[in-house]
Amino acid sequence: MKFKFCGGGDCPEWLLAEINSLSRMTSIKMHLLATECSICLIDQDATNLDKVKALMADVKLDVTNYKACAAAITFILKKAACHNVPRDHLNNELQQIGLPREHASVLCQVYSKNIDLISTELRNESLRIGQLNDVDISKDGDGEYLIKFKMVNTPKRFGKEKEDSFLLTKEQIQILIAEFSDAHKRMIELAQECKE
Repeated sequence: MKFKFCGGGDCPEWLLAEINSLSRMTSIKMHLLATECSICLIDQDATNLDKVKALMADVKLDVTNYKACAAAITFILKKAACHNVPRDHLNNELQQIGLPREHASVLCQVYSKNIDLISTELRNESLRIGQLNDVDISKDGDGEYLIKFKMVNTPKRFGKEKEDSFLLTKEQIQILIAEFSDAHKRMIELAQECKE
């Protein structure tokens, strides 16, 4: 079957396998876990695996299983937000893949409450290679410029700062500036076309 929250494709097999683990918890636990997962999607600095582990303690799942449950809920929330799936449609699809009605309802309640914030965060992260923290430019003795970029990889939860550096001649810098100017003009033209 094809599912809208999967972008019109098949549901991943790993997610279908996790439905059994999700079904074993109470709907209250599902609500708490879904809320924690949505917080992690909205604010990646707030990721708290210890809190997730504490929530899952009485469900009697091992470390791998509770992480997989959190990953499954995060996947559902993230993909549904990416594809702008209506709450009722998501509820039906979750029941079709075997999630109990109460669990699907609770997950959809958390989804509808946080859809705007999750979508905003996903938009802010899309098409990003990393976040630029610092640029250092120094002139080399040969008339070349040494440029060092300090970047943090995206998403932030994997963020380790790394430094990339390269040499550019004055002519290369002028070409780079001209190409950036052309790209900027083209983007403005596209933005105007989209408004019309």
